[in-house]
Amino acid sequence: MRRGLLLLLGWVSLLPLSPLGAEAGPRPSADDIIERFLERCRTTPERLAAQHHTCVRRTVREELGSDGQVKERKTKEHTVELRGEEQRVRLLKLGTRPPTAPENDRERATETEERRRFAERKDKARQRGPDFVDEKLVRRFDYEFAGTEPVDGRPAHVLKFTARPGRTAKDTSDRALDLLVGRIWIDAEESELVKVDAHLKEPLSILGGIVATVDRLDFTIERRRQQDGFWFNTGLGSYAEGRKLFSGFRVRTRIEQENFHRLPEP
Repeated sequence: MRRGLLLLLGWVSLLPLSPLGAEAGPRPSADDIIERFLERCRTTPERLAAQHHTCVRRTVREELGSDGQVKERKTKEHTVELRGEEQRVRLLKLGTRPPTAPENDRERATETEERRRFAERKDKARQRGPDFVDEKLVRRFDYEFAGTEPVDGRPAHVLKFTARPGRTAKDTSDRALDLLVGRIWIDAEESELVKVDAHLKEPLSILGGIVATVDRLDFTIERRRQQDGFWFNTGLGSYAEGRKLFSGFRVRTRIEQENFHRLPEP
């Protein structure tokens, strides 16, 4: 399940980042909106190449008790440098204090491993073609037009989505994706993904519930257009509740990115 969610989040993190005008005309269908979105995504490599930005990332992870109260809270703050396809992260704070040297070493090791995994995914994507977005993942869902509403003063098309029936799930990740339902918001002018609000429509059991059961899983993704015309993820949130072996878990995570600034091109 975790692999499938990481795949979905990784897909969103590679979406195109600069503006593309949309033609005026009658209200498009859900299929038209998705096709325009995918057409825009196919220009991802060129758009990523023009990305030279920095931002601040704040992460809050909370473990909750059965009464919903916070039992443990961990916070981190990073600076993030985005240059083309490369992302470099530097730890600024753990909680309210600066990190120690060993903590910095562990953080750098984690970043190195994540970059290695990203490079492997990128190579696989290039073997399929120039498009970094997994169209198969997008097309495994059915979409229904649910209206248009403003987001940050920009009109956005709202689409409901559900997994297409008739698929045979190969593993837990597939089963998790097949249980996802929710809504997505697509910018009406630039065909950019603006927001995702999704959840499991029913509990997910792993090995018949022997290993774990996920009773509830919600996640949100928020993306915003910056003044220079680039789009970035500005918020990622998730809530998971269930049982792992003989103990229950309730975990809430929130990641926010802000203070975007353009860097000089190398």
